Amino acid sequence: MDTAAWRKAIKYCADPDRARLALERLSRCGIEAELESASPTIAGFAAALFAASEAGTDLLVAHPDCWAAIFDEERLEFPRHEQGLRRDVGEWLEPALKALDYAGALRRLREFKQRDQLRIAVRDLARKGDAAEITRELSNLADICLATVFQICWRQLTERLGTPYHQDVEGDWTATPFTVIGLGKLGGQELNYSSDVDVMFLYGEEGTVFREPPGRKSDPDRSMTNHTFFKRLAETIVAEVARPAAEGQLFRIDVRLRPEGDAGPLVRSLASYENYYAQWGQVWERMMLIKARGVAGDVELAHEFLEMINPFRYPRSLNEGVVREIAAMKERIEVEVVKAGELERNVKLGRGGIREIEFIAQMHQLLHAGRLPFLQGTQTLPTLRNLVRYYLLPGAEAEALAAAYLFLRDTEHRIQMDQHRQSHTLPASKAARERIARLMGCPALAQFDKRLKAHTSFVHRTYKRFFRGESRAGEGQLPADFQEARSAWEQLLGEHGFREPTQAVRLLQGFVHGPGFVHVSPHTERLARGLIGRFLALCPSTALLGRIGKPDVRVLSDPDRVITRIDAFVTAYGTRAGLFETWTRNPKLFELLLLLFDRSEFLAETAIRHPDLVDDLVLSGWLRRRKDAGIILEELRRGMTDKDQHRWLRRYHRSEQMRIGLREILGLMNHDEVMEVLSALGEACLQYGLETVTRRHRLKSAPFAVIGLGKLGGRELNYGSDLDVLFVAPAKSRRLPRLQKIAADLI
Repeated sequence: MDTAAWRKAIKYCADPDRARLALERLSRCGIEAELESASPTIAGFAAALFAASEAGTDLLVAHPDCWAAIFDEERLEFPRHEQGLRRDVGEWLEPALKALDYAGALRRLREFKQRDQLRIAVRDLARKGDAAEITRELSNLADICLATVFQICWRQLTERLGTPYHQDVEGDWTATPFTVIGLGKLGGQELNYSSDVDVMFLYGEEGTVFREPPGRKSDPDRSMTNHTFFKRLAETIVAEVARPAAEGQLFRIDVRLRPEGDAGPLVRSLASYENYYAQWGQVWERMMLIKARGVAGDVELAHEFLEMINPFRYPRSLNEGVVREIAAMKERIEVEVVKAGELERNVKLGRGGIREIEFIAQMHQLLHAGRLPFLQGTQTLPTLRNLVRYYLLPGAEAEALAAAYLFLRDTEHRIQMDQHRQSHTLPASKAARERIARLMGCPALAQFDKRLKAHTSFVHRTYKRFFRGESRAGEGQLPADFQEARSAWEQLLGEHGFREPTQAVRLLQGFVHGPGFVHVSPHTERLARGLIGRFLALCPSTALLGRIGKPDVRVLSDPDRVITRIDAFVTAYGTRAGLFETWTRNPKLFELLLLLFDRSEFLAETAIRHPDLVDDLVLSGWLRRRKDAGIILEELRRGMTDKDQHRWLRRYHRSEQMRIGLREILGLMNHDEVMEVLSALGEACLQYGLETVTRRHRLKSAPFAVIGLGKLGGRELNYGSDLDVLFVAPAKSRRLPRLQKIAADLI
């Protein structure tokens, strides 16, 4: 192929040798006429693609029939919107679904994705859109692919298993919705050419699967649960999206951002997500959810989820210690993720990279968007502009950050589109860097390096201004070694309200290094030192003295007592490594346990005797639920089949009493409410006990009434109260000795 248009296009592209070879390969694929008639503009676009992307060239060679659709000058001029993409897919999707040709539909979808992504790359290289427009197009394409996979998988599963339903407040069965929440770059509509798609799966309510629409009297007992159905649906979606195929893979899919990561359930109900974020949500999860949006499935459920998480991701107030946590995250990324020697070449995670710009924007959103609604949004560039509106960022600084963001995203795209690999690091090879420089419009590598350095230096300076020294705040506060720095430890503990720092140092040394007869790994020791830092943060240090007494500040009243009880608890628990991992992943659990040890000797002793009790209560989500005597009695009746009713009743009472105590410590109940709920617990236990002995003695109804006196009668029970009662039988009762035996059995 030796037309003037091609000669000129190849001469001025970023890699003439690569482009010439690509053209030769393509000319042997049966589209010589199309290549021969290519205009100078189209030849220039194609040569740019050949120079930039071997993966793109390979796709064209494998599918030369898509040349005309991709290199259409009019279609390349403007971005394609989601509605147009949806219309194109719908033309072949509906007939395929009606014919039950699910494999064919998925094959067509993969082909569609590959072609349209190539079209976007051509627009990108032709400079028909900036990085923001290109990432929006890539995100729209991903949305369509995920929505189509959902439709296909939903149709397959409901035909085979039935449809999930739940009962509404009136007892009517309603179809249960399901949605896919996009996170990360997908959620922010900032996807690149080789991004993973980060998602979470969500369904509306717990319920049951039916093959036919159920009626009010339908029996759900033998049917599949909603959770099981939606778990299979989510697994099927993940498998189809990530499946390698001859037509190419749709996307790598990442579901690890869900609550509890790989250890947590793949799919949850709306209520389960609400409980998790209310109790255990971390700073990184607040940041992650800033990008959340619905990408497939039920739109109303997605909106309900976003409404539910809004107070969590955009809190009305948040301690500015969040800045320290964000900076620490960035440092961990630099140490643990970025490979040695690549920190200055990684345009995403390195110094002055894309992630620092995103962290600047998200830090301001966390601190201010709860009170300034216009700061709420999933995208980085609009957030930077809105920060200027609220005088949180100077206009010139926001413009410079936006320019750096666009430059770095362009560079990232050119790194990735070559081999379609997930890389954010500029190649070490000078020749490869020179090609990227030319693709970025820089004739010489030195010019590109200068522009890159200017952008990253400015970004890093700005980042350090907001996060100056924050990541190291608190580091160095703990002395390095217990033996060599014992006096430093004693001084530190004395400054944090310990009356007997010598004894406390000994207990903390055991906390970190173990009792001496077991091996403790370095990782577990690091976790222990981090937990000590959290412990000391709750102690009455000099910095907190002026704030003690304010209701929003939690300070331990007796650190010596708390550390003694921690030591006893760890000994009772047994598995030190697992316990410290749990506390580190769930710092609110650790903080709550410290407050429990400080506030209540009775509950502390219960926790030490039954060390799993607090974990189970907190991690199950039951702390947020209010209960009255009716609910408690209903829960007690679930144990009617237990052979040892004495053990069942005491086990439930112990757990419920601990739950009430934890709710009081968390401030979820005041003192009057605590007395009322403890009284309700006492009443329910008496009622359940009476029902149990009535069945045991084979009576149709209770033979006497139980009258509450004292604190029980006045609904003023506390944690250590006795139950003062009278047993009153009807006047016509004649077998009083038998009734006395039944009453003794109840007692």
